[in-house]
Amino acid sequence: MGVMSCSRRGCESIMCDTLIDSVGYVCSYCQEEFKDYLTENNFQLQHEGEIERELIKFMKTDKNSFTKGKKISVDTFFDQRRKH
Repeated sequence: MGVMSCSRRGCESIMCDTLIDSVGYVCSYCQEEFKDYLTENNFQLQHEGEIERELIKFMKTDKNSFTKGKKISVDTFFDQRRKH
C-alpha cells in the first residue's frame, strides 16, 4: 500500500482513504472543513454534481483558509482593523 496524500493545497495529511476521481484524495480534516464551509455559506447541495463542483473549487484553496483564526462576525473583523 502506498502513501495516499490529501490532494488539497497545503494539506500534509497522508494515508487518506477517501478518493474522489475528479479531485484526488481528501483527508478527514479537509472533509470536515468542507462541511463547515458549506454550512457557513448556506449551501444546500442536494445532487452529486453540485457537491463535486463545489468540492473541486474548495480543494483549490489552502488548508485552513476558511477556518483560520477565531470565529468572529464580519463587522468585528473590520472594526478590529479600522484606524482610529
